[in-house]
Amino acid sequence: MKQQHAQIHSLLHSAAILEKQLESMLGASGIRHRQALVLDALDKLGPSSQQHLAKQFSVSPGTMSSMIFRLEKLGYIQRKTKPNDRRTDVIIITALGINVLADVLGIWQDGDKIIENILGPEESKQLFALTRKISSALGGGRPKPE
Repeated sequence: MKQQHAQIHSLLHSAAILEKQLESMLGASGIRHRQALVLDALDKLGPSSQQHLAKQFSVSPGTMSSMIFRLEKLGYIQRKTKPNDRRTDVIIITALGINVLADVLGIWQDGDKIIENILGPEESKQLFALTRKISSALGGGRPKPE
């Protein structure tokens, strides 16, 4: 019996292709899309612990540690000791990180334009609304402060 393909494959494949294009566009910054999301969160949330960031992005502490290490090595973030708890470090975005984030935001807008050029303005608005709805229902959303 021939099985019918699940509909989700085209969504996942499209997302993977788009993410690869965005990462190619991010090439000069030396970071990947998910690392850029961490910079964006730090810019909006302010200083945050590595543990909090891992929880907000639903990644393992090890994965977040790798991202933090790479961003720190590039000079986009730095670790500082938490003033009220000397045993805990907080991660903050640097001036260089804020500068690269400005470029990233432009690249993300270019990604929006890619989708709008394919679907047109009305369908792209619908797609973005539907993907926000899926993300929210699955526990996604904007990172929250500690």
